Amino acid sequence: MLIISSCFAVTLATARSVKLFGISPPTPVRFRPYLIISIGFLTNPVEPMIPFPSLVQRYFAEHLLSQRNVSPQTIAAYRDTFRLLLGFLSDYHHRHVDQLNFGSLAPEAVLAFLDHLEAQRNNTIRTRNARLAAIRSFVHFVLAETGPDHLVLGQRLRAIPFKRCTKPTIGFMTREEVAAILAACDNTTWSSRRDRVLFTLMYNTGARVSEIIQLQAGDADGQVVRLHGKGRKDRQIPLWPRTRRLIQQWRRTHALQSNQPLFTNRRGTPLTRVGVKFRLVRAVNLAAKNCPSLSTRQISPHTFRHATALHLIQAGVALELVSLWLGHASPATTYNYIEADLKMKADCLSRLDAPPPPPRQRRAQYPQLLAFLEAL
Repeated sequence: MLIISSCFAVTLATARSVKLFGISPPTPVRFRPYLIISIGFLTNPVEPMIPFPSLVQRYFAEHLLSQRNVSPQTIAAYRDTFRLLLGFLSDYHHRHVDQLNFGSLAPEAVLAFLDHLEAQRNNTIRTRNARLAAIRSFVHFVLAETGPDHLVLGQRLRAIPFKRCTKPTIGFMTREEVAAILAACDNTTWSSRRDRVLFTLMYNTGARVSEIIQLQAGDADGQVVRLHGKGRKDRQIPLWPRTRRLIQQWRRTHALQSNQPLFTNRRGTPLTRVGVKFRLVRAVNLAAKNCPSLSTRQISPHTFRHATALHLIQAGVALELVSLWLGHASPATTYNYIEADLKMKADCLSRLDAPPPPPRQRRAQYPQLLAFLEAL
């Protein structure tokens, strides 16, 4: 508004100065006040910048929980990412966590944080990429909330690429190794009886360890077990008669109600991932005495899932059915188990005839003169 008023004053002054030299002035421009009013509506006051702690709180409370309704596992993974990130940024910038702002999330600092995960915390590249995915999701939210205030910094952060890594071969167990682990869980102690039911159910269903530890007694009532899978996808898996008898005996012995956890520790709280892995390592060490091949293997709870999938494929079950059994998002994920089955590859190779060998050519005689020279 001030600029238009000053320009109007200069126009009048110029008109008067031209009239002094005897030249007729141009037609004066009428100033229209409504222009000032319209321009006044276009000039909005500058909104205060949203504090960084408020952005983080709104990202979790409003964006992830209310708007996207992500799973508790996703919330926990993103929460752990920000706990590690904020602690690292505080040491990196020598500031208190409450004094950090969005500018502290510079690409150089984020790259240093990702290197810190691999070098200091010994995280794998897949874990590094998972942390980066959480950061990029937060940056996308900030750009939508703040507009062009952080546009340049946000584009630089979103340009940080995911790191490529080698894809390891899927590890699995043979039927003999699975039988040896189940036999190592005897009935002498309460923990061993629980472990036998636990590992038998894991092999029967091919379930993820996260699906097993959140099972309630009512989920395994009958001839099927109801698994609450990844991505809020529930599925029902039939049980072997032996698995069903073990679960029914376990429920009767401990008088478990339908809403109580199926597998607990001695304190009565649900088993954790760490607890399942600890008990499995113990069972593998005991089973290695009768099955020496287990002594050189790295067996994890997820190995049971791989063993179930591979044994189903070896039994002739279609890949689409195996994908539904395991709760895969796409059958393409199930194709990876074929890569691990050397027997299936050998069967495919046996159906292909090897090419005939090339005809043997007569070896040329070595010149006698060159032989004489080399012998000197």
